[in-house]
Amino acid sequence: MNVNRKKLMFITARLPYPAISGRKNVMFHYCKILHDVYHYEIIIISFLEEGDKVEPKPGFIQEVIILPKVTGKRKIINLIKDTFFLRKFPMQVSLYYDPNSQKKVNQMIANTSPDIVMTDMVRMTEYARNYQGYKIADLDDMLSIRYERQLNMDLNVVNPYGAYLYSLPPIIQCLLSLKWIKKFMLKNEILLLKQYEKDISKAYDRIIFVAQSEANRLNRELNVNKAIGVPLGVDLDYFGEFYGKIQPRKNTIAFLGSMSVAHNEAGVIYFVREILPLIEKEIPDATFVIVGGGITSKVKKIATEKVKITGKVDDVRRVVGACSVFVCPLTFGSGIKTKNLEAMAMGVPVVTTSVGAENIDAVDGMDWLIADEEQEFANNVIQVLQNKKLHNELMKNGHQFVEEKFTWKNTEKCFREAIG
Repeated sequence: MNVNRKKLMFITARLPYPAISGRKNVMFHYCKILHDVYHYEIIIISFLEEGDKVEPKPGFIQEVIILPKVTGKRKIINLIKDTFFLRKFPMQVSLYYDPNSQKKVNQMIANTSPDIVMTDMVRMTEYARNYQGYKIADLDDMLSIRYERQLNMDLNVVNPYGAYLYSLPPIIQCLLSLKWIKKFMLKNEILLLKQYEKDISKAYDRIIFVAQSEANRLNRELNVNKAIGVPLGVDLDYFGEFYGKIQPRKNTIAFLGSMSVAHNEAGVIYFVREILPLIEKEIPDATFVIVGGGITSKVKKIATEKVKITGKVDDVRRVVGACSVFVCPLTFGSGIKTKNLEAMAMGVPVVTTSVGAENIDAVDGMDWLIADEEQEFANNVIQVLQNKKLHNELMKNGHQFVEEKFTWKNTEKCFREAIG
């Protein structure tokens, strides 16, 4: 059947495929829904992350245009001029903006005449700020909230720069890692992000967050209802394929996430230093498995015989899904922690903090266990490892919760309001 398709141009910081990480997974399914359900022809304009390949691309993406990598020189100019002198861009934007890329985006928009332009996170919003047609900023979450929480953490552990830090010369890395410089940079970024999030939101027709609570917050600040929550989903067919079929390895604890993301790096270090020793007092052979790419030097230092670091794996289900319990010991962050939902879909009981539980609304004690204090968190993990009945109840209830609340069908319904 022939379908008359409108055009949607999605300007992204990385390719939305393959769906191998939290953000890529969300963008992948957004594009698929917009094509399959709402009949848009999807055109991607994107930077390439390390390891990204244009081909093979999914059939629901019509065309992919690659932007040239932002040079180190351009990043430094942006940071000095636009972040610290003019105070126009937060660092998130300065590190991704290039006037030459802007010209290419403008030309592609002129050649394509899209019905909708959508941008990926706050860092890419500048590229469509002046576009006069209908545009959507897919902010994912409010980074200003995430950075405010980082500021209250132990800055000796927190890396507020993410993977970008490790692309710099070692002497610059050392300088930026000084606690007082981190504090200054975070305070500056929070102020700039708060203002930029408001300003850029005024320039767009719709703002998307994965959490409705953050959409409500922005709407109150703007005094207009243009931000909406479009919940992410979990591919239950994929993550639930081995549900109930894998015998979990005894006393194994899993974590999943990119270590170049500040809250993940800080979370696993915190768990190994403060919580794992409490678990080992009761269960000496407990093993912690850290799954995910972007392994940093700080994470490498916590590796031991009982703290295994896999790096990126081809199939997280066969590693995480074979563990006895999944932990999400995050102390800061924002939005929705997809890792928890994926673990629940796999049938792995989840122990999380209140930060990890935000915007998910599963029931503590029934669908998962929540604790913020170290000993209580450790006790929850110990209970799951030692109490087979509790383990099985959490496994069944967590899987059922995701099946009912976090499928991509729910996302489909919410997109109708977003696309106007």
